[in-house]
Amino acid sequence: MTADAPVNVEESVNVIVVGGGAAGLAAAVAAEEAGLSCQLLEAQSRLGGRVRTVPLKSGGLFDEGAQMLNGDMRGLLALAGRAHLHLSPIPQTGIDLCIAGEETLRCEDLISADEVCDLLEDHVVRWDSLGEALRALRLKLQWMTTPWESIGEAGRAAKLLVQKREAPRDSLACALRALLLCEEDNALAYSLFTELFGGAPEDINAQGVRDILSRYGSEREDLEFQISGGMSRIIDGLRADLRHKPRLNTPVQRIRVTADRVEVTSGANLWSAEYVVVAVPPPTARRIVFDLDGSDELDGLLSSFTAGDMIKTLLVFDSAFWRLKGLSGHATFCDPAGLVIADASLDDGLPPRLVAFQGGPLARDWAVLPQSERQAHLLRHLRRAFGEDLPDPREIAEAVWVDHPWSGGGYNATVRVGANPDAVAQLAAWGGRVRFAGAELDDHFWGYVEGAIHSGRSAIARIARA
Repeated sequence: MTADAPVNVEESVNVIVVGGGAAGLAAAVAAEEAGLSCQLLEAQSRLGGRVRTVPLKSGGLFDEGAQMLNGDMRGLLALAGRAHLHLSPIPQTGIDLCIAGEETLRCEDLISADEVCDLLEDHVVRWDSLGEALRALRLKLQWMTTPWESIGEAGRAAKLLVQKREAPRDSLACALRALLLCEEDNALAYSLFTELFGGAPEDINAQGVRDILSRYGSEREDLEFQISGGMSRIIDGLRADLRHKPRLNTPVQRIRVTADRVEVTSGANLWSAEYVVVAVPPPTARRIVFDLDGSDELDGLLSSFTAGDMIKTLLVFDSAFWRLKGLSGHATFCDPAGLVIADASLDDGLPPRLVAFQGGPLARDWAVLPQSERQAHLLRHLRRAFGEDLPDPREIAEAVWVDHPWSGGGYNATVRVGANPDAVAQLAAWGGRVRFAGAELDDHFWGYVEGAIHSGRSAIARIARA
C-alpha cells in the first residue's frame, strides 16, 4: 500500500452520490425511496451547491445563487407546497429598459429574447444530419427568394459577406451576426446571452446553445416567482428526506470501476458501491480521476464544458423609486455587456430591492476589484438607467461566482467553442456503473434548480431499471 492510499474502508452501499447540490440531494432521496442504500459525499462544509441563502442586515434574505422559478417547474412547486412555502410573484409592471451607449431605449421597441431564441433554433444547423441540412437549405432558399425586410437588412447581409469573420465559425457570436439583426438588437441579444451563460458569445458553442434552448420545457417566462424564505428551503426539504446522513467536507479524488463494484476515494477513506452518480458541474467533475473503460472519452466530454462567471448583487432601497417613474426595474445594458438589473422585491412588506447580474467577462474583470470599487461601478451604471437622482441603497450584498473551487462558477457550465457540441446529451446518457446528473445535463429545464432535481431523479430511475 502506498503512502497516500486510503486506509479507512467505509461501508458498502448500493449507490454513492458525489455532490450535495440540488441534483445530488434529489438523487440520494430518490435512491432511498427506491429501496437502495445510499451515501452522499459533499466536498463543502454545507449542502446546496449553487443554492445558498444568507440573512441581510436590513432584514430578509438574499439568495446568493439560484432564486427564480415558474409555474411549470413541477418538481420545485411540489417541494415548496409540501413545506408550505410562500411563492412571491416577481413584479412585472412598468417599462423594461435597454441601455445602449448614451441612449436609453424601451425593450418593447427591440427584439425579444424569445424571438432571438426562435431565430437561433432556425438558423443554427446540424450539417451532419440529413434532415436538418435539407431544412436549412429550404430556409436559405426561402430567405433568398423573399424580399428583404429592409434596406438595412440587405446592407448587413452584404457587409457580412465581405467582412473578415471576427468570431469562430461555431461560436454563438458568429451565429448572432448571421441573424442580420440591426445594431441595437444584436447588442441586446449579445448582452442577454453573455449574462445567461456567464461567458462571451465568442467562446460559447452555437450548436450547444441551440440544444440548450430546446431544453426549456415551458412556454412561460422563467422569472415568475421567488420563494420568500429563500431557495435554500428547498435544499432543507430534500435534506430532511434523507435517512442516511450526508458526509460533508469529503471531496472525491478518484472513482475506480472494478468488475462488479465502484470504489470511491476521498483522502484516506474508501467507499464501495454498485453505482455512483456524479452530481457536480462538469468542470468540477473533471478534477476527479476516473479509472474506468472509456476514461479518455469521458475526459473529452468533461473537457467540452467551460464554467460561467457571475457576480450577483442585491441592492435594498427605502422605496421602489423606479415604479414612480413608470419603470419595471428591469434594465439590460449593451455596454457593459452582461449586466442585467431586475426587480427582486417580495410581497412580504420588507423594503423593495433590485438585483444585478454581472455575467461573463464583466464578472471576471470586476471580481479582481475591491468590493467598494465594484459597488461604485454598479451604482454608476444604475444611474445611467434610472437617473442621477438614484437614492443611496440601504444595503448592498453580493456573491461572487468566479473560479469557485467547487462549482466552477455560475450559473452553469456551457459547451465551449471547438468542443463536442453533443457533450450535454452524451454525458447525460453515459452508462455503466458511473452516471452523471446536474442542471447542465437535464433535458427538461436545463440550467435551473428544477432541471437539477429532475436530472438527479432521472439518473436514479435509470439505475433502478438496471
